[in-house]
Amino acid sequence: MNIGKIALAGNPNVGKSTVFNALTGMKQHTGNWSGKTVGTAEGKLRRKGKEITLVDLPGTCSLITDSREEEITRDFLCFEKFSGAVIVCDACCLERNLIFALQAAQLVPNVILCINMMDDAEKRGIEIDIKALSEETGLPAIGISAANCEGLEELSDMIFELAEGKLKADFVPVRYPKAIEHAADILLPVLREKYGFPGVYPALRLLENERGFVSEFENRFGIISGEEDLSTALSEAETVLAESGFSADLPGKIASCSAFRAEEICLSAVNFSKGKQRERDAKIDSVLTGKISGVPIMLILFGFIFWLTVSGANYPSALLSALFERVGEVFERLLLSVGAPSVLRSFLLDGIWNVLSWVVSVMLPPMAIFFPLFTFLEDIGYLPRVAFNLDKGFKSAGTCGKQALTMCMGIGCGAVGVTGARIIDSPRERLIAIITNSFVPCNGRLPAIIALTAMFFTGSSVLGSAILTMAVVFSVLMSLLVSKILSATVLKGVPAAFSIELPPYRMPKIGKIIVRSVFDRTLKILFRAVVVAVPAGAVIWLCSNISFGGETVLRLFADFLDPFARVFGLDGNVLSGFILSLPANEIALPIMAMGYSGGGLAELGSLSETAALFSANGFSKTTALCTIIFFLFHWPCATTIITVWKETKSIKWTALSVAVPLLTGLSLCFIINIVAKLLMP
Repeated sequence: MNIGKIALAGNPNVGKSTVFNALTGMKQHTGNWSGKTVGTAEGKLRRKGKEITLVDLPGTCSLITDSREEEITRDFLCFEKFSGAVIVCDACCLERNLIFALQAAQLVPNVILCINMMDDAEKRGIEIDIKALSEETGLPAIGISAANCEGLEELSDMIFELAEGKLKADFVPVRYPKAIEHAADILLPVLREKYGFPGVYPALRLLENERGFVSEFENRFGIISGEEDLSTALSEAETVLAESGFSADLPGKIASCSAFRAEEICLSAVNFSKGKQRERDAKIDSVLTGKISGVPIMLILFGFIFWLTVSGANYPSALLSALFERVGEVFERLLLSVGAPSVLRSFLLDGIWNVLSWVVSVMLPPMAIFFPLFTFLEDIGYLPRVAFNLDKGFKSAGTCGKQALTMCMGIGCGAVGVTGARIIDSPRERLIAIITNSFVPCNGRLPAIIALTAMFFTGSSVLGSAILTMAVVFSVLMSLLVSKILSATVLKGVPAAFSIELPPYRMPKIGKIIVRSVFDRTLKILFRAVVVAVPAGAVIWLCSNISFGGETVLRLFADFLDPFARVFGLDGNVLSGFILSLPANEIALPIMAMGYSGGGLAELGSLSETAALFSANGFSKTTALCTIIFFLFHWPCATTIITVWKETKSIKWTALSVAVPLLTGLSLCFIINIVAKLLMP
């Protein structure tokens, strides 16, 4: 029997999804980076024939929304029917988390404060008096350590009591200036009786005329001006505020009251003493984020990861290539045994199968090495330090420091980086982040860049990793330069203030790293590449085998592009590979290989064999360098372009997000080609 629905909410990175998984047994992925939970998830908490539906809401810092994630949480807490809410807070930064908790308590009548990561707080010398916290807030409170399964039984008991109406909150309200409270009191009776809002939060948002809330309110209930009682009450309340001088910067005044109240609560309930972990983290940060040491260490660390990736990819690539070749031979014998025509055999083997085998054997090894290492850095809490180290650079480029965060998201996926730009409040700076997002190599381009580096610049693995590191650093520098140009021309403005919180270092769980890096990243990207590679292999085979005037369609297309491509250090086959891989960057190299091989990829697969094929077709180190640069700077994939349009709703900005990286890439390739010709005439 289901006895109710309970919302699980809180700031990002407080372990909310870990609590959800532990209570419901669902395997929802968790992580130490903002934006992990991007929608709601439901699970069942069961006990003695009774069950409660738990709804895991996206992490949000505020109910005053700036992103889609925050909108989802706000809309659920404001407009959906449920029995109560559990607000999960991080014990290591309770004061900041309490601001959201206080907002939620002003909206939801029944709230439990769940203080997670109590073990981490203890290590950092933070002591939280749960009883004092409950008395100060008037809310039931509990301290837990979800990762260690400590306190979960007690939390489960409290949730059932909350759903059954046995556990009641007696929230101590946030105090506002008398004029604001008077104005809110005018609205409260109408909001309670006609719309069912029990708390003061909706009244405050209407007084502020907070765009997101007002828009959703009108979407659900109709235009405010069309409802006489509410419209009259709102006009009266606004008059009270105007007469008292509180109309100006009303949101700031309301927010400061919540912040002051959170500070006041923590002074009574939180005690800071010297903690070994806090001292350790401070010492580590003095090195990893130091003015002199921060950036060099960051470069060395990523260089080491690239070295491991480049040096370790060749051998497994050759093994996979041999395996696919043997399977292909079995497949060919099977086709021969059923009397399949030679054209069909070539279509299936030289087209679809060999493209598929090339994608897997060449792309899987680098991803299988790189992504676990990258996930490890993410989970220990180092990526926010990367953003911190890059923050000043983005400020000097005239844009927002949050762009460093969206850039890190873009390493995972360009489309994610574009949607991640929602965390930037300023529309101007958000557009800059979106337009320059594709400058940072995504999951789809990184394996190809790694493969080219391994094929043509690995006289030593150290050299290959150094080149790869320099390529990524160069992409960041170009992102800063282009951001500076955009902020000084078509997107002028003053950069917004930005503060970044450095989370505590945490020991990652190797099992979770392997699962996330393999299933959420490596296999996910590989699956997308395979899905695109199979039909692409079929189309490219057809283009390579359909002839006009003695030349195949693919060769005619490549020859048509060749004079233009050679101006930029490329060739027609390479450029056609980039154009035809618009659906997904992952298939650009297989298409190039098919073009060079004359329509098939027979006896290809390993990096060394592919390098030999490319070299035999005039692919020099200069061509390889220009191709790597063009992989760094060219149009985004189709998915990212569509995402840009959805985010901006503008053909102009979508076109600019395609044109800016393309022109940058062509310009750089042109310069490299000219310099190479001067040095090696």
